[in-house]
Amino acid sequence: MNAAKPNMATGEARIESLYADLYRTVIRFGLLIAAAWLFAAFSFYLSGKTSTDWFNRSGAVMALVGAAVTFRLTNFYQGALATALKEELVSVSREMELHLEPPKSYLRLLYLGYLTGVVGTGIWGYGDLLVGLIF
Repeated sequence: MNAAKPNMATGEARIESLYADLYRTVIRFGLLIAAAWLFAAFSFYLSGKTSTDWFNRSGAVMALVGAAVTFRLTNFYQGALATALKEELVSVSREMELHLEPPKSYLRLLYLGYLTGVVGTGIWGYGDLLVGLIF
């Protein structure tokens, strides 16, 4: 019975480590999404002031970043769940619960990734018209 307590403590520490990795990944990818949005805003300003076509290009970057972040974040989360199952840190029922109710920060960034991709695609296709209307 005494041997079970260190394993449980080790398992809990490993789970906390997996969550810490997830939160670091969320922050890193969140910064990348923020950079894409800031680049689009700056490109919009630059396109209006210099009459160049930077805003459309920023839409392509946003679409790419949105897709990449969404795929990589999902892949990372699935990998963490697989690791937790392989190392027997969670049961199958708990793993299913984590699939149905992932952390809120993960969900928010995932939806922001989708939104970034959609908005970026719109800017990529119609950004020149938007710049023409405003400037």
